[in-house]
Formats: sequence, structure tokens, C-alpha cells
Amino acid sequence: MSKRCNPAINVSPSPSSDTVRSTMSVDEQRKDVTRHIDSLVLKYEEQYHTLRDKNQFHVRFLDTFQGRNPHSTNGCTVIAPLTCIQYFCSVEQNTSVSLQETTWENGILDELINHVIDEHAATVLPEVRSKLNLQGDAFIIPSDVHDHLIDVGLLSTSQFVGVCGGNILDDEHLSSFKNSLFLLDDERERERLKGRKIAATFFFHGHVIALHVVDSGRNGDGPWVELIDSLPDPEAWVRPPSEQRHISRVSPDSMECEDEQRDPSENGEWEQPISYDEYELPQNAVRIRCKGVEHFDTLLRHYACSKFSEEERAFIDRTMWDDSNSYCDSAFDPRIFQAFIWAEAE
Repeated sequence: MSKRCNPAINVSPSPSSDTVRSTMSVDEQRKDVTRHIDSLVLKYEEQYHTLRDKNQFHVRFLDTFQGRNPHSTNGCTVIAPLTCIQYFCSVEQNTSVSLQETTWENGILDELINHVIDEHAATVLPEVRSKLNLQGDAFIIPSDVHDHLIDVGLLSTSQFVGVCGGNILDDEHLSSFKNSLFLLDDERERERLKGRKIAATFFFHGHVIALHVVDSGRNGDGPWVELIDSLPDPEAWVRPPSEQRHISRVSPDSMECEDEQRDPSENGEWEQPISYDEYELPQNAVRIRCKGVEHFDTLLRHYACSKFSEEERAFIDRTMWDDSNSYCDSAFDPRIFQAFIWAEAE
């Protein structure tokens, strides 16, 4: 049975917890979280890179991006759910060429993501805009896209798991989404969806990405999660080239970036380094593989914090989150997120 998490975004905020904040009153915690946005940005950036150095995050650039085909411009609200649909429907998944390295095992094929961005989305976008009487490359809100995909039979209401939203910097709001995505606290829902793939579209800061729950292929490891962004800021995920020591190709149409030098002879996935201009990073779509539910908060918080402009940080510093607002009322607040969770059809 599908459920809603924070449908009107009316959950009491619980700022990022630590031993100091645990002794604060609720009002003090509310004020504290708004005073330290710069510290949070730095905290999650450092956590992300530290965990990536420990091989808990892996970054893989594809060979295309949203807007390469002009008909896919402003198409993230269509691209994200279409990658979820392809993930659900595709029997063929990523396989490793080495028994020693299984980082990219399972999950949607690179070629299917490229197809969604360059071709499939480019045909669906005009249909949705025409139906909504939108002009040119106008942005489309996610719920309208989902309605269209249901109308044309690419999704069904029976696949809907839930919708979550709120303040991305609020522990309770983020925890509610994580619990729903990974089915952590609902035994009945876990039984209902057993054996079915789960994915979500994540709407934040005027952009939509996909999150796919992926079988780690390792007994006892639990699920991993993969973030797929059709138009990323590469500096959020990899260090500038002048700070990198190695960029390697792992498939004919994608690149995995690693800061740690590796011996190409160690396994079949590591081949010749790829050269880039000293100041250039790949601008293509990206997939981030997060190896563990326990690192999910770092993944999303780092993604979110990398989006905030200086003006938005100032706004967050001086503005307390208001739980009484609905999603539409809070749309101006840069902390707002909305996620739609879907499951593979039975």
C-alpha cells in the first residue's frame, strides 16, 4: 500500500544531531542549524571525499548530457523517471569484468541511460508540454510528468510507493525519505515489494535526479544506491584535474574517476588514463554509486549543499524553517525537496 511522508511538510524539524545539540532545546536546535550552513557545507564535502577515498562512493561519467540533443533541454523531470522505468523493465544489467572488482555490478546499463537522455526523453518532452500547453523548452513539474507517464502506460498507480518531502537539512525529513526508499521500518511494505526493484525521482533546487536502489550482490552488505544526474556540476563529485592523479576509462562509453593511483594490471576494469585539459572536468551525465545505506545522508546532503549559492546560504542563515508551509508555499526556500518513490511492476 502506497504512503505519503510529510505530504504537507508538517514534520517538526530535527537538526543534524551530535553530542552538543542533543543537550539543546528544540528552539535552540532550530536556531543552531540556521547559523551553521557554511559549516554544514564543509562538513558534508569533507565526509563525501573521505568516504570516496575509502571506496564508499564511486563516480562514473557517461558520454552524453541533458541538452546535447536540443529536444532534451530542461528535460530532467522526464529523464529521471524514464531512467527508473528503464531500470525496472531491463533484464540486462551491469556486469563486472573482474571477480575482484564488482563496484558497478547490477544497475541500469550506461547505454540505456544515454538512450533515455538523447532519444527517449526528447520524444516524451514535446508530448507533455503540448498536453499542458507549455511553450518551447519550458520546465515541467514532476507530478505532471508522472501523470503523463501513467496515462501512456509507462508507469502505473500500483507501482507508486510514496512521496516524501521537506527540509533537506532536517534529520527527520531526510530519515523519513530514507526509511521509505529502503523500506527500513515497514515490514509489511518490505513483504509486499519483496524482489521488486525500487527507485525514486528527487526534486531539489529546480532540478530532478534519479535514485536507484541496487542489489550490492554481496551477502550481508544490504542494498546500495545509485544517484543519476543528467546535468551535474562535476566539481561536486570529483576534485579539479590539477588535484587528481588518475582518470580511467572503465567502459567504451563511460569514465570512472579515482583520485587514488591504481595499477591498470590489477584487474580488467582499469585501463589507460584519459587526458583532460588542466582546468577541465567532464561535463557529461554522471552516476554516483553509494556503497551502503549508512552513507545515504552524506550522499544527499553533499549533493544539496553543493547547490546552495552564497545568497541562498545567507537566506538559510537568517531564516528559520517553517513547518506550517505547504510545498507550494515553501517553493522559494532553497532547502525544500520532494521525492517520489516507485517500484517495479508486479
